[in-house]
Amino acid sequence: MITSESALVPAWQHLRFRLLGILPLAFFLSRVIEYVRVGTPEHILWGCHVSNLLLAIGILLAHPTIIRIASYWLILGVLPWIADMVASGLITPVSIFSHLGGFVMALVALHRVRVKMWSWVWALIYFLVLQQISRLVTPPENIYMNVNVAHFAYGPFKDWFSSYWKYLVVNTFLTGVVLWVIELVVIKVFPSKSKEGLRNTRK
Repeated sequence: MITSESALVPAWQHLRFRLLGILPLAFFLSRVIEYVRVGTPEHILWGCHVSNLLLAIGILLAHPTIIRIASYWLILGVLPWIADMVASGLITPVSIFSHLGGFVMALVALHRVRVKMWSWVWALIYFLVLQQISRLVTPPENIYMNVNVAHFAYGPFKDWFSSYWKYLVVNTFLTGVVLWVIELVVIKVFPSKSKEGLRNTRK
């Protein structure tokens, strides 16, 4: 009886899976410690770092929507992180640990909760809120504190736009497109159980 009841509980609600939330929490805390040591604690607000914290919360609370939002951003953040590391030459073991570890945990978590259509919209809203928080708590005059591009366009894109707000509109649109594409890909790999069952019956 106990076995049959436990079989009805979704995999993402099992204690064994929920305890995995400790890993992205460790990724987040390791970055907090690193940034505090070098005197730039504001950088913990970057989307990839906050998404590790969000993923930890989602897994520990067994909340699929939170897990999907965080996972999309941990997937999206890998390529920009690699590009930034190549351009700046700045890379630390903790950076590798948190970005690649977060990416792997995102895939593990999506495998459990599966992907649901329109999650990309919530992921975009999450970033816009985080971006405005970054704008409020980071100094606009410091070029190294342009966290989540909250104050001005990133890198070479500054010369492409006459105002930050034009850049913000374009950046938001493109970010939404990328999140949508990520969803199209991961929903093929991790479809919802109902869609997966329907697909199997057609074989």
